[in-house]
Amino acid sequence: MSPGASLVKPPRLTSGATIGVAAVSGPVDEARLEEGLAVLASRGYRIVEASNLRRRDGFLAGSDEERTAAYLELVNDSSVDAIFFARGGYGASRILRHLTAGEIRARPKIHLGGSDLTALFAYLGTHASLVTFYGPLVAVQLAHSSSLDWEPVLRGALPAPHSVAPDEVLRGGAGEGPIVGGCLSLIASLCGTPEAIRGEAAVLFWEDVGEETYRLDRMLTQLERSGTFDGLQAMVIGSVAPGRRGVESEEDVRAWLRLRFAGAPFPVAMGFPAGHLGSPRTLPLGVRIRVDLESGRIEFPEAAVE
Repeated sequence: MSPGASLVKPPRLTSGATIGVAAVSGPVDEARLEEGLAVLASRGYRIVEASNLRRRDGFLAGSDEERTAAYLELVNDSSVDAIFFARGGYGASRILRHLTAGEIRARPKIHLGGSDLTALFAYLGTHASLVTFYGPLVAVQLAHSSSLDWEPVLRGALPAPHSVAPDEVLRGGAGEGPIVGGCLSLIASLCGTPEAIRGEAAVLFWEDVGEETYRLDRMLTQLERSGTFDGLQAMVIGSVAPGRRGVESEEDVRAWLRLRFAGAPFPVAMGFPAGHLGSPRTLPLGVRIRVDLESGRIEFPEAAVE
């Protein structure tokens, strides 16, 4: 997304809406999928399954062509009001070359997902200027958590403000701008591509899971060297689960983060409850966020849907 670009906010989710469930990444565990679908049905939503939703082709939910076609069928189906993604894994970046931004922008719909969907959401933000929602996945968190905020956010409520504890402030200050980002390993993988995430005039959110601190540091250094942090207004760090168990603890990771960002030229907060968690917050990517670490508060001044 270019600085100052106009954003397309999708229509809000309504009672009894039809939700298309897509799989553009890895194959989906059917038992967990059924649990997630049952949650949506219990809330009164109608469901349309992508044609490849239960396909398995090695580490992908079907070939690149199958995954692309199935996703675009949901985009173009006038009866589908929103698109939720079943799981992450790997593979979303492989379908980007098959997409046409204008086709998706012409039919703006809610897109909800996390992890590997970082790549698709970066494409949609950069080329279609579409607001997307980084949050729970149907066959992951939706299947097992009842304390999620996706529904009010997608229905037009402002995301709840977040209080930042003093020990979660890595660098003080305040900044405001559209929030961009997602899973750090995917953000780093997009460097040098047409979908590379730009931090200029924005607030960067990142999170990751299962990465040791030296690997996290390598990815952050890549982003620094590539100019991703140039003009950044603030950084919000979500869940950062340690890599190999017994090698680094959560406190080891937090201590490293304090050292890594102590001299940052922009405000930095950690501990935002979004990412690879059991009950992650839903973040509207492309919508303005206000980070005030002098008062210890992160706020969302505007709704993310029309």
